Amino acid sequence: MADFPATLPAPLLSGYGGEADKAFIRTDMDAGPARQRQRFTKTPYHQDVSWRFKATEMIVFREFHKTDINLGTDWFNMELDIGDGLATYVVRFTKSCRDEKISNNTWQVSTSLEVQNA
Repeated sequence: MADFPATLPAPLLSGYGGEADKAFIRTDMDAGPARQRQRFTKTPYHQDVSWRFKATEMIVFREFHKTDINLGTDWFNMELDIGDGLATYVVRFTKSCRDEKISNNTWQVSTSLEVQNA
């Protein structure tokens, strides 16, 4: 399994956040309060991340994305803080990366990750 390149910076704090999938089902009643019941004991956790890369780092990121993790389809190891301190998690992309050139030598990339065993 591939590791996120150590030469690349950590995700930015701006826009950094996540949530678990809903683990319950809710049924609205015609009268009275809605009923809820647990549907799963464990659900996937999704983390929104973005990075700011220099042009040379963007080349490394694109090569990692294309070659090492098969255009974002494979799981890989990455350090994240999802509320319990910095730790290495197994993650994969859940949507395409959006990149934006913000200066001559700087790119901003944003996406969402699925975190395994969070």
